[in-house]
Amino acid sequence: MEKISAIFQPLQVGPLRARNRIEVSPAEPFLCTKDGLVTDEFVDFTAQFAKYGAGIVTVGDSPVTQAYADQNHYVVNLADPMVVHGLVKLTDAVHRWGAIASIELNLRDEKLPADFTVEEIHGIQKAFADAAERCKKASFDMVMLHFGHGHTAASFYSPHVNKRTDEYGCDTFDNRIRFARELIDMVRQRIGPNMAIEVRMSGDEIYPEGVHYEDGIRFVKALEDKIDMVHISAGSMYDIRTMDYTIQSTYMPRPTNLHIAAKYKAAGLKIPVLSVGSHDILSAEKAIREGQCDAVAMIRAFLADPEQLIKAKQGRVEEIRPCLRCNVCTGDDPHGCPKPLRCTVNPPQGRQPLFDRIEPAKPGKKVVVVGGGAAGMEAARRLAERGLKPVLFEKEKELGGSLRIAGANPLKGDVRRYGDWSVRMTMHDPNIDLRLGTEATRERVEAEKPDAVILAVGSTPIIPPVEGVKGANVCLAQDIDRGLYKPGKKVIIVGAGLTGTETAITLAREGHEVVVMDMLPMAAVLSRDKAVGKAHRLARNEGVVFKEEFRLKAITPASLIGEEKDGTTVELPCDTVALSLGVRPRKDVLEALEGVCEEMYAVGDCALRQGNITTAVRDGFYAAMNV
Repeated sequence: MEKISAIFQPLQVGPLRARNRIEVSPAEPFLCTKDGLVTDEFVDFTAQFAKYGAGIVTVGDSPVTQAYADQNHYVVNLADPMVVHGLVKLTDAVHRWGAIASIELNLRDEKLPADFTVEEIHGIQKAFADAAERCKKASFDMVMLHFGHGHTAASFYSPHVNKRTDEYGCDTFDNRIRFARELIDMVRQRIGPNMAIEVRMSGDEIYPEGVHYEDGIRFVKALEDKIDMVHISAGSMYDIRTMDYTIQSTYMPRPTNLHIAAKYKAAGLKIPVLSVGSHDILSAEKAIREGQCDAVAMIRAFLADPEQLIKAKQGRVEEIRPCLRCNVCTGDDPHGCPKPLRCTVNPPQGRQPLFDRIEPAKPGKKVVVVGGGAAGMEAARRLAERGLKPVLFEKEKELGGSLRIAGANPLKGDVRRYGDWSVRMTMHDPNIDLRLGTEATRERVEAEKPDAVILAVGSTPIIPPVEGVKGANVCLAQDIDRGLYKPGKKVIIVGAGLTGTETAITLAREGHEVVVMDMLPMAAVLSRDKAVGKAHRLARNEGVVFKEEFRLKAITPASLIGEEKDGTTVELPCDTVALSLGVRPRKDVLEALEGVCEEMYAVGDCALRQGNITTAVRDGFYAAMNV
């Protein structure tokens, strides 16, 4: 490919000059104190992005009122003047590495615009201005005002949401922008001319009644003399139909919202237009090179690989660790029960400062890794990173294990890219001694005289002991994904978890009639993983039928026989039954290698529990760190 260069052009943002056109977009790692004061962990987390070359580093969702801070813990509380003390440490750390330090100012209030008195509106504007002034005192270079995703500041511009009839209503365009204009003016008065103002907005709110790009462009044009850059996101966090545009899942195309930013760029705005939403380095380069936007923001790609800009500049794009867009990093209940940030493919993230530096291992220590799936490859690479030369046994002729299976479904392009990266980096590491097509028998492992053994042998699919399960019309869902089995017109999938549901989606899109059944209530299935909920919604949109609390009893050549919750037996006609009932650990391998040396670790699915890519990579990482 052509050398990456467009993203490394400097960018003028008002009074500031960014060293390149990549911004770390705002996120909530939940690494502050409960009351919103800065911790050393949060400083280290933020500084890494500046250290590895980002042009602008933006601290995420920071409440401007105490009421909002009381609902949103473990993030920066800009309503508290005492927060400045810790923020100075943070901006120092960002400035050390030559990046612009920015911070997102936000307010989420349950009230609608019509519920506020005029005095309360002025109070909101003052809260933003007070917060901006604290950011100036903390030596930030820029503030990002959040006018997007349906939050309070955005709601005043929406005729669908704002039903006021006074000067802050939507009866005229001047009134629609009055709240924003006054707020921005007040902020500018407090921070002066030497700081920049970036406005984050939903370039299109997507849902039919929302604000669309035509009105969004009009909004920016009316205010662009007062701001220095516009940050184009999409959707509303208050309408479930648009959530995948606000925080994109793996089922969304990449880069999801660029076409919206391109409309703003084409409108001839005088300020830089920034695109955000499922970008990676290659999509950012293409977007900027083609003039669809002036800059690109990303956060999940930085979490997956903080060093991505360095690798891109050095022509090592193939070494950049891909993001899965699994959204583990966004948490399962971020405001109800916030947890510190975690990343599926890069375990050190959110665990600062424990793993800011990977400590070298004791020289000469011999480690054997058994299994070349997600956990085994992570363990082997991290051991090599620590200066060791692990031996990796994989009984198949190629690496990948269950990662290859997980990435086979057309919906799982992100997993497939990560799997390809993991295999590539493991294969090309000169310090990993690969033994492909070689089963790790006890004799072979003992012959290596290992000081430690990491067992990452994975699992096997669960096959229920029911009549007809070995029939020609029965297969594993994963075999359909891999193209190893061609299903008939009517398909019943047994198991409503993530894998079975994703198979159902692809089959439905291909024209099959699909029923997904589970012995559990769907509420119990959905509670396992937030990703399952997204998959279920997508499946229902494709016409997939779900049948809950229905137990598999038998399979005939032309039907599935099951039992309802009340004990009633039901026969469902079908051409194919696809099983997706989870996996069980390969205990036989664990037992065969038990006690082969004193220091042993079982990681991933074989660790006597059913896991996923997140737990497999984490366990492999921890084992490598603990050796």
